[in-house]
Amino acid sequence: MSSGYAVGNVLPSGMLSELRSGTSLLVQGPSMIGKRQLAIRLLAAGHREDDGILCVTTSDNAEKLLSELEAEIPSLDRDRVGIVDCSGRDSQRTIEEIAMERVSSPGDLTGISIGTAKLLQAFSKRDVSGIRHGLVSVSTLIQYLDIGTVFKFLHIYTSRIADTNGLGVFTLDDSAHDRQSVNTLTSEFDCVLEMRERDDGDREVRMKGLPDVPRGWHAYE
Repeated sequence: MSSGYAVGNVLPSGMLSELRSGTSLLVQGPSMIGKRQLAIRLLAAGHREDDGILCVTTSDNAEKLLSELEAEIPSLDRDRVGIVDCSGRDSQRTIEEIAMERVSSPGDLTGISIGTAKLLQAFSKRDVSGIRHGLVSVSTLIQYLDIGTVFKFLHIYTSRIADTNGLGVFTLDDSAHDRQSVNTLTSEFDCVLEMRERDDGDREVRMKGLPDVPRGWHAYE
């Protein structure tokens, strides 16, 4: 693995080619704008270069997440995918060759932490070292827990990502929370990728928190 994680094939041309190892990124924007899809694309972007994917799904089950990953990576190597499913929803099919941990609900942060730790160990045994972590979405955690508890959990999780030279991709529906709560949560991340919709319906993104990246808005397809 190099010193960074490639993202240039996901983000608008000329915006940013890679994120430094150990970085945790928050994809933030209003409901239904495509944050989840963008996060999935960022997680999938390095799979062909042997990166692993470790994703916590809070509202949709592992089956749906796997289908989304397969849509981005038709030749998905299941040995390099791990899922912590805390949606509480049963899967309709048997998922083979996927390292998976089930947690009773998004409010069980201890279960999520134990599940991610077990999957990291599984990746280590398979010699998968470059891990792209995903958590979709932080907003679901806030439905079960107070902001302070979620903030402490994110601090521990992002610290683990930094310590293991991973890449973190998290999502937050900023229209569902008050400004103070959003500001509290975003302060825990190295950078924030904001999404918005223009009056004509087209979408734009901009990066905040990285000194060498212009803060202007870029068209996003």
